[in-house]
Amino acid sequence: MPSFIVFTKLTLEGATALQETPQRLLDVSARVQELGATITSQYATLGQHDFVTFVEAPDNETAAAIATEISALGTVRLNVYPAIGFQRFAQLLKLESYRKEPHRWQTQLWARATRRVGRPWVMTRHLTRLCQPFTVEGREHLDAVRGPVLIIANHTSHIDTPVLLMALSSRLRERTAVAAAADRFYRASQRSWWFSLFWNTYPIVRGGGLAALDYSLALLRDGWSILIYPEGGRFKAGEVQRFHHGPTILAMQAKASVLPVYLEGLHELMPKGRRTPQPGPALVRFGAPVSLAGVQEVPEGTERLRSALLALARQSAPEAAAAG
Repeated sequence: MPSFIVFTKLTLEGATALQETPQRLLDVSARVQELGATITSQYATLGQHDFVTFVEAPDNETAAAIATEISALGTVRLNVYPAIGFQRFAQLLKLESYRKEPHRWQTQLWARATRRVGRPWVMTRHLTRLCQPFTVEGREHLDAVRGPVLIIANHTSHIDTPVLLMALSSRLRERTAVAAAADRFYRASQRSWWFSLFWNTYPIVRGGGLAALDYSLALLRDGWSILIYPEGGRFKAGEVQRFHHGPTILAMQAKASVLPVYLEGLHELMPKGRRTPQPGPALVRFGAPVSLAGVQEVPEGTERLRSALLALARQSAPEAAAAG
């Protein structure tokens, strides 16, 4: 159902009436339901009597009727301005909407076959030229992975995902989906289908709460491994940031083990803000799978995962000191 935005301004008289009989708001809600619509959220804006209301309605006429009904009810006295479709509103503000739902076709057999054939052309041949030398450590830990696993890694560059995918065994790579920031990779101007087809990414809404994890959990329970970055964004190389709790919740609910991976050198290949990568050394270091079995509290599990990744990062410190 389309989303619309209704701008309202509560008059002084309306505010007084609402304070005296707050039950009047229920009349508004009942009328909205009669029109087949739903108020999804409402925010106070410039002043305590100015509101922006998001409405899901069948069409613009219904959204306009809601605005009219709110005014005509006479129970809450409002100055109501015309409803406007969310997409149009975003265009007026020069905002870009983004896709929140995954492409359901990306796990189908034809997409998996296309990915297997296409990845050497769209990904591997470029990475082998860029990553010189390309070093993979701890590959033996991949043999210990049984069933779906949650793959976590530090995040310093947009090239992290394809490099990590290339380092995985073919058995694991072909059954791994990648959680990607919806507001970055699934904007209306982006070729989101390209990322979903060849990288097997799907959109995840940052700050979307537990609901944003539903599809990830469904994939894990369906036998797919998930690559996710617990730091929630790209950060300076060599510094592992605080982890978000989302990956921990996923692992605990799916009862999946977690594979920690430390990436090194990729920030220099494609630092934040750079649009094209440059050649350089790249390192992918796999750690032993981590189990959260027996963990009772989410923060405890999150700290366990972060400690595992920090241990991998510290393995580079003695080497750097020796080289210096």
